[in-house]
Formats: sequence, structure tokens, C-alpha cells
Amino acid sequence: MEEMKFQSEKRLDMLKKRTKRCCCKYCGGNLILKKIVFSDFEDSRVEIFCEDCDRIEFGVEKEIYLSAKFFADETGFNCYPELEENARSQQMNIAKLCEIMVWENQNLGILDKNGFQVPLKLNENFLGECITLTERDLDEA
Repeated sequence: MEEMKFQSEKRLDMLKKRTKRCCCKYCGGNLILKKIVFSDFEDSRVEIFCEDCDRIEFGVEKEIYLSAKFFADETGFNCYPELEENARSQQMNIAKLCEIMVWENQNLGILDKNGFQVPLKLNENFLGECITLTERDLDEA
């Protein structure tokens, strides 16, 4: 019984840290801890939850979400061509890119369950701070 309590406290501590560090991989929103009831018998447990998406969401590092969103927006990445292009499918594409980026960063050994293991030097130009101008834009100036 004592081991079970220790594991539960350890999990809760991990979830608390993750909600502070991560965001929703679908919308980029803040995450909260929420007690989720799974059955009529009040079988429940605490999970990470996105109130904006109204879903249980483990989350992703904020830097990964920003990179994935920028990539999807700039390249038109579409992992789901069979779906209508709308806000929901855009969220799904960003979430898929997040999963790919998390896998790569874990595989490289720079990301683990506690977050990034190396200091990051983000290039703000690749996170939406730059403006792309065409020849027409320059001619009109």
C-alpha cells in the first residue's frame, strides 16, 4: 500500500511539473490538472487536461509546439489530405508535427520526461517573427 501511495505522489508531482512546462499539442493552450471520473463507480484519477480543447492531453514542450505551428503555417504541411482543410485539421497537423519532433528530440537524447536536457537557443526568425516579402511586395513599396 505504501509503494502504491509513493507511485501516486510521484506521478502527481510529474504531472504538476508538466502542466507548468508544457502546452496542448493541438491548440497551444495552457494545461491544468483535472480529476477525471471514468465510470459510474467513481473510478477516477488526475490527468492533464486542456480546457480550450476539452480533452485529456499530455502536452508537449512549448518550444516544440511553436516550431510545429510555424512549420505547418509556412509550408502548408498536411498529413491528412483526405480531410477538409479547416481549423480542426490544422490542429491535427500541428499535433502530428509535435509528435514527430518529440520523437526526434527524444531519439537525439536532448528531450526526456523532464523536458529538454540541453539549453535551447531559439531562432526567433523561425518562430513567426520574420516577414516574407515577394518581388511584388517590393515593387509596391
